[in-house]
Amino acid sequence: MVFSVQAADKLNLPPLHHVVGVKPSEAINIPDVFKLGEQQELICATCHGLKDIDKTPVEEVDTDSADFLVGGSYRGLTGFCYRCHDEKKTQRDNIHLMFDEQGDIKKENCTFCHEDVPERDKAQSIADVKLRLPLKTICLGCHLKDPHFNSVEHQVKPAQDEMLERIEKNSKEQGIIVPLTDKKEVVCVSCHASHQYGVLNPETPAGKQVKTENLDVGVDYKEHPWNSVFTADKALRLDEFNQQHNMQVKFSYQRIVQETLLRLPAKDGQLCLVCHDFKD
Repeated sequence: MVFSVQAADKLNLPPLHHVVGVKPSEAINIPDVFKLGEQQELICATCHGLKDIDKTPVEEVDTDSADFLVGGSYRGLTGFCYRCHDEKKTQRDNIHLMFDEQGDIKKENCTFCHEDVPERDKAQSIADVKLRLPLKTICLGCHLKDPHFNSVEHQVKPAQDEMLERIEKNSKEQGIIVPLTDKKEVVCVSCHASHQYGVLNPETPAGKQVKTENLDVGVDYKEHPWNSVFTADKALRLDEFNQQHNMQVKFSYQRIVQETLLRLPAKDGQLCLVCHDFKD
């Protein structure tokens, strides 16, 4: 995605500002709510909803306003960019897709995380597979620290020794491994398997995981008939939240069809019960 401080009309624009004064190519899909100029060129009002923003000094523009970007506040800038740009064309390769069309392992994918291609049949522990970064940070080279709800809260050492004992007991009973750091902290790979199903022998604790049919799709959901009930129940609270935070969060109740790269299913609570005892 290309940004530029050079505009056709020589406006003094701030860094990371989108080019204006040019017509979008046919590869760009401009939503109807995004205004264009008289010659169908990009203008300030294409992206920004603030009145007379093109006549307002840069330092006086209210970037916290819900109307700063057309359509309201966005969790990330790219979410706004993808309203016009094709998200698929900006994506990096999925290095977790480790089998080629012939069913052979893409060894080049191994070295994103490992210093060398591990000898899978000989490795007995994480120490044997030479990770490029510590277990706690290696996933952060590609992923956010908070890719889903409660992810940050989980990345700590369990507060109770009983939970560590439960992890050890339940993981053995389930035939999986639950990697922890040297400080006994929970990390991404405690719950998530980093390899495509079958890279490691599924009959071993290291290789046992949820089988994902289509890793390109990732986590997949389907509509549920109770959606209207849940939506109505949360409508008032969601409206108050959006007004308070200048956001436009929408709610949709769906059911998980496919889980991705998990050591055990989470949708029915199996994975959660490795660590947690909800009878307490």
